[in-house]
Amino acid sequence: MSAYSLGYAFVSNFFARPALMLFYRNVFVLHAKQVPGKGPVIFAPNHQNALMDALCILLTKNRQPVFVARADIFQKPIIIKILHFLRILPIYRKRDGVETSDNNQETFDILLKVLQHDRAVGIMPEGTHNKTKHLRVLQKGVFRFAMQAQEKYGDHPGVKIIPVGLEYSDTRKFRSDVLVNYGVAIEMSDYYQLYTENPNRCFKVLQDTLSEKMKAGMIDIENETYYDEIERIRVLYADKAMRKLNLPRNAENQLRAQQKIIASLQDLTKENPTMMDVLCGQIKEYVAILEKHNYRDWVVARQPYHLGGLVFRSLFSLIGIPFWLLGMLFNYVPYKLSDISSRKVKDPQFVSSVQFVAGMVLFPLYHLVMIILFAVFIPCIWGKFLMAILLIPFGLFAFKYYLSMKKLCARFRFWNAQKKNEPDILRAIDLRDKIFQSMDEIVM
Repeated sequence: MSAYSLGYAFVSNFFARPALMLFYRNVFVLHAKQVPGKGPVIFAPNHQNALMDALCILLTKNRQPVFVARADIFQKPIIIKILHFLRILPIYRKRDGVETSDNNQETFDILLKVLQHDRAVGIMPEGTHNKTKHLRVLQKGVFRFAMQAQEKYGDHPGVKIIPVGLEYSDTRKFRSDVLVNYGVAIEMSDYYQLYTENPNRCFKVLQDTLSEKMKAGMIDIENETYYDEIERIRVLYADKAMRKLNLPRNAENQLRAQQKIIASLQDLTKENPTMMDVLCGQIKEYVAILEKHNYRDWVVARQPYHLGGLVFRSLFSLIGIPFWLLGMLFNYVPYKLSDISSRKVKDPQFVSSVQFVAGMVLFPLYHLVMIILFAVFIPCIWGKFLMAILLIPFGLFAFKYYLSMKKLCARFRFWNAQKKNEPDILRAIDLRDKIFQSMDEIVM
């Protein structure tokens, strides 16, 4: 694994990377150019989404890093082969048994060899993944390993740790968004003298340094008491915050705006706890109403609705039915099988990882069958070619069409509820206005 693999590069560039771009609606990559193109580097991302965290780095930065993942997923032979091909090795934890921890030495020997060949590795410094958007205390093992590799270079530039911030709009949903935010490298030679004098002190300084740099590139909600409420407000108020802060609309500014929201709310908790209690009460009630009636925030945000506009949308949507049917025919079976396979996963943070890996296998096989059928039953050569290249676009259209129909139904239900002056709906509109008015005062 220490050598550059042409086979891996081919599969990555022409198969896995396009699959990632199809799996996610948007893959935003920030500051990738400041990552060194050569030399030993250790990618250190926050860990929210199981294998997808490693894949997002493997497939957005062409350094072919070797990652480590918890050993309990290395069970079935086919999974082991896939993970090894993706340059992911097992790491054993104490909970896996004292006797198994010795096996880590073999993995670390491989990683050390990779760095000695001026290549890249990836280590999750938090240790295990966590569903909350909060950076936990970093494990010191990554710094011991980094300095062990740095011994080859002494106090001369050598090994670098690259902080990476990962942010998912939803860790379990197909066609959600992901942000991969590469930070400024931490040069181990800057800390080598301290390492030779006091290793533990060096590890503590590096721990604080990396933690600070990782937090700067991700969503980090430290407040445990109001975590759910802050997380909800962060999402609801993000677009308004960008406009209020006069930030051009892009992925980096959206992250900055959301970090500003979180910081403002955490300050409010200390400075005006009464106001924070009131605000959190409002957001809890608002979310409860939405969940009770199966609405999303956008339904309230985009009201009022008019019957004429809804009828026009309905009639216009009829045009898409034939294309939706073709998309379903060409893609539903592998999509459904991938979804079913993910339902068996006990850990919710592994859902998208299973969907992605299953999809990478099932979709190409199913599409191959469809292409063979086109070749047999479509007489025109251009017709065969056209249908083959439209397999994936039709699938994406079908999925988007399905979502648009769900949204249209939600609009109709909300319009009907408004027409009847249902108390919950009127209350939701009022609560949202009050929440946004409070946030306008808080976010300066």
